[in-house]
Amino acid sequence: MNSKLIELPTEKLLEKFGVGSHVPGSGSAAALQGMLSAQLILTVINLTSEGKRANVYRSILPQLKEMASTINDRIYPVLQTLFQQDSEQFDSAIQLRVARDNESGFMRGKDLDRKAQDALKSATETLIGVAKLCIELADDANFIFNYAFRSARGDSGVALHSAVAGIAGCLSIINLNRLSIDDESWIETIQRSSKEIKVEYERLLSLANDNQIVLENEVNEFQALQADVRVLEKYKLNIRDLSNREIEAVAKKVQNMLWKYRDTIWKRKKPENPLEILQPQIAFEKLLKYKVFKREKLDPYQLSGEFVEIAGIIDNVKKAVGISTLYPVDIQNFTLAHELGHALIHKQTVLHRDRPLDGSDGNMARDRIEFQADKFATYFLMPEKQVRSVFEQIFSMGKFIPNDDTVFALNGGRLESFLLKCRNLRDLSRIIASADSFYGVPFRSMASLFNVSNGAMAIRLEELELVEFVPSVNSSLSFAS
Repeated sequence: MNSKLIELPTEKLLEKFGVGSHVPGSGSAAALQGMLSAQLILTVINLTSEGKRANVYRSILPQLKEMASTINDRIYPVLQTLFQQDSEQFDSAIQLRVARDNESGFMRGKDLDRKAQDALKSATETLIGVAKLCIELADDANFIFNYAFRSARGDSGVALHSAVAGIAGCLSIINLNRLSIDDESWIETIQRSSKEIKVEYERLLSLANDNQIVLENEVNEFQALQADVRVLEKYKLNIRDLSNREIEAVAKKVQNMLWKYRDTIWKRKKPENPLEILQPQIAFEKLLKYKVFKREKLDPYQLSGEFVEIAGIIDNVKKAVGISTLYPVDIQNFTLAHELGHALIHKQTVLHRDRPLDGSDGNMARDRIEFQADKFATYFLMPEKQVRSVFEQIFSMGKFIPNDDTVFALNGGRLESFLLKCRNLRDLSRIIASADSFYGVPFRSMASLFNVSNGAMAIRLEELELVEFVPSVNSSLSFAS
């Protein structure tokens, strides 16, 4: 048998496996499964390394490059050789057996039997080589399943299962061949190798099963997320006015969903801190399936006879939200959270435009639905529990009241001088919202931590009664608890 099987067209090769001949046999099939695994691994590596994904997966690219090099330079070429070699060796063993069975001479028959066993030994040793290469490929496939391009985990999973199936096939044939060989020393050596391969097979089979469970859990979590989103979307079917408490409940539900399903939503870089999930763009894109686009200018619209610039626009029919990048990040963030409020609690289907919003308007007279969207943005971006927690961590108190001690801790100055600049509660709230050190310890200001304006955070501190203005100078006051 001199023709190279691997050079046959796929259909012809598969026909040869199915015609009932011993060539190509199960050993070649095991090698072919390893070759398929190798090619699928290379596919996933290429997908992971191309375009924008290269930046997302840059930490593992060196490892992937080395993996691809090993497969191309050693593993795949050797598997090709073993694929052909197994067929030739097993064919030789079969031909020698036939000659042995037809031989009438005793000594000649014994010689043919020895040669047949030697050929079978060679074929068995070839299978050990195939199994060891499949073990390498299975580990590579498991790595890319867990760390490479997530949307290619179908290819990664098939690569892993193909390699594991190749190992299983090799073990079956090795054990079967041992029944036909009476060389005890050789059998002992093969048995040791077989046991080592079996240990690896069971380890890799367990990994493959674990990966299946991972995907099943992801599917279950995704379906649960979709069910919760459908419940969330029912809020806007309620045509009556929502109270502030009801609006806050909607905001909390969105926050809880973002935290509960963070594995599904963020995938690779899931948030570890609850503050990290307060992202209106993620809520729009991952929960409501809206397209969020950002551009420098949005189309102006006419108000009271004049054209005004807008910072946000929402189209609930097309499920699209636009945000102008002309404005600071805190304004973009509050405006986007405001639009999220519209999407969740209001039934309007027409194109809706908003002026720049930073949440510092407070309780100024506004249209009812605009006021509600503002309240939603406030509750979503500055949830009570997190604001209180951060406040206490920074200031080590339940409420900030200006006195000799607190003012000194805040800016190292005297209370009298502080009160000349801080004349009312709003002044105090803005100072606390923007403070970036206390007792000389630096930190990110609360406004910065929550990605809102100083004015918005100041109003929230007042709503939660975390600040209290005492206009009289009283140096005997101590920290409030």
